[in-house]
Amino acid sequence: MSNEVYTQRGRTALLWLRVRYTALRAFSLPVSVLPVVLAVVVVRPVAQWHWGTLAASVFGVALLHAAGNLLNDYFDFRSGVDGKVHGDEGRPGRLLVRGKLKPRDVVAEAFGCLLLAAPMGAYLIWRCGFGILWFGLAALAALYAYTGPPLKLKYRALGELLIFLVFGPVLMLGAAYAQTGRLEPMVLLTSIPVGLATTAILLGNNIRDLQEDGVAGIRTLAHVSGTRLAGLLYALLVVGCVLGLAVLAAARLMPLVVLVSPVALVLVLKPLVCIWRDQRLADIDARTARFETVLLVFLLVAYLGT
Repeated sequence: MSNEVYTQRGRTALLWLRVRYTALRAFSLPVSVLPVVLAVVVVRPVAQWHWGTLAASVFGVALLHAAGNLLNDYFDFRSGVDGKVHGDEGRPGRLLVRGKLKPRDVVAEAFGCLLLAAPMGAYLIWRCGFGILWFGLAALAALYAYTGPPLKLKYRALGELLIFLVFGPVLMLGAAYAQTGRLEPMVLLTSIPVGLATTAILLGNNIRDLQEDGVAGIRTLAHVSGTRLAGLLYALLVVGCVLGLAVLAAARLMPLVVLVSPVALVLVLKPLVCIWRDQRLADIDARTARFETVLLVFLLVAYLGT
C-alpha cells in the first residue's frame, strides 16, 4: 500500500477524532472537574486525600459531564432547536446540523462515556458505601432531564436552576462525601458561588441563542425574563460569584487571599459589555467557562498555599 494511502487514512482518522473531541465540549469540563478537587481541598489537607477516590471522582464526573453535553446536542437537534447560523460553524452543537456527525454517532459517544464512567461509580460505591450512589443517580437524572423528554427542563426555563444545583451543591457535596463519608457545611457554602459561575455559562449561552430558540418554540429563562433582565441576571451571577467568595474570605472561612478574586471579572468584561449593548457574542459560553476555570484554579492555589 502506498504512502499516500497511509497518509490519507491518517488524516481521516485525525479528522474523525477531532470531530468527536469537539462534540465533547472539552472546554467546559474544567467547570465540573475542578470543583471536585476544590471540595476535597476544603475538607482535607493533601496528606489525607484518598487518591484513588479522588481519581475515580474526577474521571467519573468528567465522563458524566461529557455524556450530558452530547445528549444535550442530540436532543437540541431532534427538537429542532439547533439550526444553521452564519458565523458559528465551529460550535459543537452545529456538528449535527451540518452533517459532520449523525445522531446515532452522538448517542453512541454519549453511551460510551457512560459505560466508561460505570467502573468509576462501582469503585466509589465499594470504597464509600451506597450513600454516594444518590449523588450519582441525581447527576444521571439531571443530565437526561435537562433536554430529554418528557421533562425537557431547559425548554421550560428551568435549565439554570438545574445546572446550579447539579454543578454546585450536588457535585461538590458528593465529592467531599466520597472523601469523608459525611455532608460538609463549608463545602455547601463554597458550592454556592461555584454554582453561580456555572449557571452564568448557561445563561450567557441562552442569551446568545435567544432568537434561534424562539424560532424553535422553546422557552428558556432568557425568553421568560427578556433580554435586558437576562443580561442583568448574567451580570449578577458573575459578580455574585466573586463577591460571595470575597465575603467567605472576609469571614475567615476561606484564605484571605481570596479577597482579590473580583479581579477575575476582567475575563468576562467583553461578555458584560456585549450584553449591555445588546450584541451577540458567539463564544460567550467559552469565555464564561474560562472565567470560572481561572477562578477555580485560583481558589485551589489559595487553599494549597495555606
